[in-house]
Amino acid sequence: MSDITIVTAFFDIGRGNLPKEKYGRTLPHYQHRSVDTYFNYFSLLAKLKNNMVIYTTEDMVDRLVQIRDDNGLLDKTKIIVLPSYLPDEFKFTKSVIEEIMNSPEYYEKIDNPHLIEYWHSDYVLVNIFKALYVTDAIQKGLVETDLVAWIDFGYVRTPDTLPPTLEWKYNFNKDKIHFFNMREIDRMRHIDSIIYSGDVYIQGCHIVGGKEAWPKLMNLVLTNLKSLVECRLIDDDQTLLLMSYLSQPELFELRYNSPDDWFRIFKDYNNA
Repeated sequence: MSDITIVTAFFDIGRGNLPKEKYGRTLPHYQHRSVDTYFNYFSLLAKLKNNMVIYTTEDMVDRLVQIRDDNGLLDKTKIIVLPSYLPDEFKFTKSVIEEIMNSPEYYEKIDNPHLIEYWHSDYVLVNIFKALYVTDAIQKGLVETDLVAWIDFGYVRTPDTLPPTLEWKYNFNKDKIHFFNMREIDRMRHIDSIIYSGDVYIQGCHIVGGKEAWPKLMNLVLTNLKSLVECRLIDDDQTLLLMSYLSQPELFELRYNSPDDWFRIFKDYNNA
């Protein structure tokens, strides 16, 4: 059995104050999510006995410390404080993404342009940066295990998502990045069609990989982000993960996960 370090992050990008409508359509209720809602979800994830690295801003540190300490796991927790989710070198990228999002040539082709991934640049970028945070943790020596997983901060919605042992171990191949796909990959389908429809192939809420593989994923994601922007397109991490797989499939292992329940990784892949 292999220990797995969990990397996650929380930055308040204003999801508790989203508009009720966008482009004349009502935003789905699940896209409105307050800081307290996120922390209620994280209080469940925080019960896991795995080592955990958390990226956040200074104003969130005390709450994170308290939650992990309440579970007796503060010694397995590293909190990395950043001034913002957005590194300085990506501020220009954000402005370009916003310009694309505000262009009728983009949003008029989208089936559901009111969904947050089509108009909220902070949402898009903070999701795209998942591999960047994991790679940063590895390069800073914060990860002591061979396997590292990105798990969304709000991944655990109900206690039954967690394993009974509150431990997560599994012998994933450490030479690969493990993606969890909810539909068969269609290599012939154009990426713009996927973006316009909003179809999801790779789930972004959980990704597992070896320490040597994560920097490769980061480079693929950032390269494909550049390609999308050059084509006057943008989408969140799920499409960029698919593009990364299509770019270098030998780096990945695909594991099917039913769209009926996205939150099964601790049960379906656990030998603890």
